Amino acid sequence: MNALRRNWKPILLLMLLSPLLAEVFSGSMPASDYFQPGIFLPFTIFVYGLPILVLRELAVHRRVGLLGLWALGIIYGLFNEGLISETLYHPLDPANPAYDSYGLVAGVRIPWALFILPWHGVFSLVTPVVLIDLLFPRQAGVPWLPKKATWALGIITGGLAVARFVFWGENRTVQEGGVFALQAAIVLGVGVLAYLLADRLPRPLYITSDRRPVLWKPFAAGAALYAAWFIGTELLVSIVLPPWPITAVYTVAAVSAGLWLISRRREIRPVTAAAFVLGTGTAQAAVTVLLNGLLVADTFRAVCGVIFITAYLITLREVGARHRTADHFG
Repeated sequence: MNALRRNWKPILLLMLLSPLLAEVFSGSMPASDYFQPGIFLPFTIFVYGLPILVLRELAVHRRVGLLGLWALGIIYGLFNEGLISETLYHPLDPANPAYDSYGLVAGVRIPWALFILPWHGVFSLVTPVVLIDLLFPRQAGVPWLPKKATWALGIITGGLAVARFVFWGENRTVQEGGVFALQAAIVLGVGVLAYLLADRLPRPLYITSDRRPVLWKPFAAGAALYAAWFIGTELLVSIVLPPWPITAVYTVAAVSAGLWLISRRREIRPVTAAAFVLGTGTAQAAVTVLLNGLLVADTFRAVCGVIFITAYLITLREVGARHRTADHFG
């Protein structure tokens, strides 16, 4: 209870910010829908809040660093897209129609999985954790919950998600028994690999400095990574539609290049990491929300894009004002 009393503010903000960034700021869900109680409460508590909190606590206990945190975000992507929304599986409705029957292996949409799982790593886990750590430097990189509480929450949320997938999910009604079991094994196997990867990725150290950092470079780097990684993959699938292994190789190469560039840095300032993820978010808001809204003449979506871009840029300005923070993450 003492830990919860001491850390309730960053815990609550993490649970609120993660679904907001992943669903609303990405354009996946209109804000008018998201803030309805029947959506807001389940997403804030179960779909995003508690599993994201558990993974954040796991990252702190394992001292995995920012790249490891991203790998743990892939596990969250499996939780969300594999067990809850089930967008990974054909013939269920895909989140993006372009991926419907593209690149199927055992009924799994491989190009979509390679796109959306790392995407969740960036926007559902890394971005909110980095920003909240900067906002609450004294609670950054330290456990917010006792280990027993973390384990209990992990078992409850994971167990409920698995039970839904196995007993009540839509996918179980459209797949043959052997295919369904193979898909479950694939999700489990990728989750284990992501966990092992988190422990083995390089651990650039967070450092502090009295010098005011230059934020436009990491901000631009984050925007460029989003353009090469996510927008590049989307354009391949939506316009070119090459044989799916080509898309898979492109996505993996873009991911690997981004990770390699980040891992070359032995030390990273908290504000540098924040500027980087704000760059990815701004690029997403500019292209996925604003530009798409203009192209389809959706005024509401276009206005939302402007609002989201403004919010990211204001946050970047505030990040520059918070350039002195405590060390966190190993």
